[in-house]
Amino acid sequence: MWSDSYIGTVNPTTRLRSSDLFSAHNSLTILNQATGAWTTVGYPPKTTSYFVPAKKADWFWQGGGYLMQPSAGMYQIKIMLLEWTGLFKLVGHSVATLSWPSLAVSSITPVTGLNTTLEWGTKILHEGNYYYIYGLKDPGTDTKTPYVARMSSLTYLTNANKWQFWNATQGKWLAGESNATSMTGVAAVTPEYSVDAMSYNGGTFYLMSGMDPQNPAYPLWDAVTTWYSCSPQGPWSNKTTVYTAPEAGANGCKTGTLVTYNAKAHTEFTDADGILMSYNVNANTGSDLVCANDYKPRFVRVQIPGVTDANK
Repeated sequence: MWSDSYIGTVNPTTRLRSSDLFSAHNSLTILNQATGAWTTVGYPPKTTSYFVPAKKADWFWQGGGYLMQPSAGMYQIKIMLLEWTGLFKLVGHSVATLSWPSLAVSSITPVTGLNTTLEWGTKILHEGNYYYIYGLKDPGTDTKTPYVARMSSLTYLTNANKWQFWNATQGKWLAGESNATSMTGVAAVTPEYSVDAMSYNGGTFYLMSGMDPQNPAYPLWDAVTTWYSCSPQGPWSNKTTVYTAPEAGANGCKTGTLVTYNAKAHTEFTDADGILMSYNVNANTGSDLVCANDYKPRFVRVQIPGVTDANK
């Protein structure tokens, strides 16, 4: 699952694209387990966004996804979609339902009961009797703070009136998005952070993974960071820089420099070499985006001794 995407080919020698203008605001790729080949869904010939809002001038960026089984032998994928205008203004949330294994879009349904002060859906986590959905308040500064809500069933994913929102001040789950407060222990984190249940020494803890947008300041963000908690809603502690992105501030292929951001963990791929994490690399100068290496995610393995994925 990707948001802004270049879909097509690059010169295998120079790594140059035909244009620095990307063609899609979202896309999906699938892995053929037998051959190891990756395929972009719909390509060729499709090079445009896989999910398109009813208002064509807007676009969807993707949030978290979840595979569910509504009935025996039937599977669906739910994907959170955030709708933006050309002025980068959030105007709504929706949920895409995809059939499996075709990945055909069965529906795109707006989420009711939310305003647009918070961005919801960076991660959906199923723990115990609840599905936790993580979000962010982004005032356009480096003080981007994480939020969380929960629901008792994924059937409520499109109805936030059925959600409970964490209020860290009162230490309670409350109805109504206006009662939500940021989780404690995280001064700031970039969008697309992740929260996962992990195991250590026979017990379960929760791992938040992201990038610190305050130290260092933009455009030199480089600190892939983790926090720990004993519950999905925090409080969070043990802030640790687990990797420093070497691309931050480096020269682009032509005139500008590079920026890194939006780190997250992919704990389902945890193995003996560590936890798989990714972060985005982008160019501060648009003309550098003609170079494929200046706009693509990076993947690294991070060792946290004794830690394993709690769902394995």
